[in-house]
Amino acid sequence: MKYLFLIYFLLIIIFIFGCAKGNSIVDIIREGKLETKGIINVALASKGAIVTVSEDNEEHPASTLINGITDSSAWDRGEGWEAKYEGRFARGGYLNYGMEDPRLAEERGRNENYNPGDPSWRGLRMDTSYGGSVNTALGWAIIQFPEEKTVNRAVIHTIDSEKYPAEKFGVSDLMIQYWSEKVSSWLVVERLGKSKGQQGNTIQNNKKGIINIRFQPVNTTKLRFVIRWTNDSDRYTRGYYTYSSGTIRLLEIEVFGYEEEDVMEESITAEAVVVQDYNKIAEIEVVIDNYVDAYNRRNIDMLMASIAIDYLKDGEAYLDFKKRIESIFEKYPVIKLELKNVKVKFTDKGATATATYLSQYSENIDGSLPIKSSGELVFELSNTNGYWKISKIDSNQ
Repeated sequence: MKYLFLIYFLLIIIFIFGCAKGNSIVDIIREGKLETKGIINVALASKGAIVTVSEDNEEHPASTLINGITDSSAWDRGEGWEAKYEGRFARGGYLNYGMEDPRLAEERGRNENYNPGDPSWRGLRMDTSYGGSVNTALGWAIIQFPEEKTVNRAVIHTIDSEKYPAEKFGVSDLMIQYWSEKVSSWLVVERLGKSKGQQGNTIQNNKKGIINIRFQPVNTTKLRFVIRWTNDSDRYTRGYYTYSSGTIRLLEIEVFGYEEEDVMEESITAEAVVVQDYNKIAEIEVVIDNYVDAYNRRNIDMLMASIAIDYLKDGEAYLDFKKRIESIFEKYPVIKLELKNVKVKFTDKGATATATYLSQYSENIDGSLPIKSSGELVFELSNTNGYWKISKIDSNQ
């Protein structure tokens, strides 16, 4: 507990000084100014996480959202959470904490005993002065951690298979919030790496099976995943009012953060081994993703955080690799590396991740006349004390 308190204290100090210098806490953590042991999926039942949802389903229970299984082909066997919705709805709106119908808000403001209601729905359901409620979400899933965690990435697996393609049955609009004890309210995470057409902090018009969201790190005990629309949702009117119907279909929710405590060895069943493998794949994909992100940002400290200290390739050791990458960063002010079709395999020594790549380098600050190359990259990864690192990189052009 003494060391845990010290870590939290350091986080606070780093955050304060980081903000003062205009740096985000993610840069501070990734640049090695805070010692961390690795990145893990903290949203697993095996890690002590608990999931609650707006409406559970015996045939497709919410508990499957945190068991590590992301395979859509298992949907018809009961894997994944499904929730049907039909009711009064206001798509596109978001209600802040405590916001109600103005006349009701004024009346309740004079009531000292007023209870704002279930915090799980807070900000997503509005009571009206003429009676009844209006929702601004089809539903939600809350992932609660056993203790406060520092997290900065979520991977949401919506249904996506030949039978149930994401573009027809998947989640379309999504928002992530974290619980703030300081203000006793849900706050929206600040997304990183926003692409054109997705400039806000919410995901809209998604047609993919995997929604990968990076955000400014937050310290929290729980996250709320708000589903505002699905690709099979419908909207219609009855009299003066708008109604909606739709079905939420999610396979898994993964939340990645920094592990600060020692990893405990646990005995696991044969069934748990399969779940563990899914989790390992996700962790490896995040390590590769961080490597590419650091490469494109030309951030050597962030990149080396993904490399094993015993890295070795054709006589090139850890420090040699670092010097070579530093020389590339110095020579080229513009760098772009893209990976596609990342495939992970486990080996006797650890794992390999194979992907096709396209790289572009330019000596001109405007990115003109780029040098291009493409081919295949093979990452060898080793696992030390429960954390994956890259131990070798091969390229085949």
